[in-house]
Amino acid sequence: MGLGEKLFEEVGKITNFKVVKVHPLEGITTEISFASDVRGIGRFPSGKNLASGTMTRYPHGIIDATWQGTLTTENDEQFVWWSHEKGKVLQGGKINGLNIVTGFTNSQNLSWMNTLIIVVELAASVNSDEFCAVAYEWSEKDG
Repeated sequence: MGLGEKLFEEVGKITNFKVVKVHPLEGITTEISFASDVRGIGRFPSGKNLASGTMTRYPHGIIDATWQGTLTTENDEQFVWWSHEKGKVLQGGKINGLNIVTGFTNSQNLSWMNTLIIVVELAASVNSDEFCAVAYEWSEKDG
């Protein structure tokens, strides 16, 4: 298994943020909503993404999050998705993360996306409500 075709680039912004738990050992848990623009590459469609999830930032800087959302394409087709993220807060408050995403669509045109496993590399900052990401298909490779 390995990274295959580059699928999309994404730029987004947090639209809502709520702290739901603070604990000295278990970290800070937040509920977050975001909106993003997805620029599809190749066969992957461009569109608008709306999502939300729960993120825990542990005292040692590790981030654990689950997300769910809907990508609405420029042709008004929808791809509903869910993901799990692992990330790390680096020096200066920069965040690097990795999301594993799967999803589903009823669109015949996008039905090929139903079997995708998407790997998303995320870049953000604790000092900003903006983020960017690059996504790749996780694919089987011979050898």
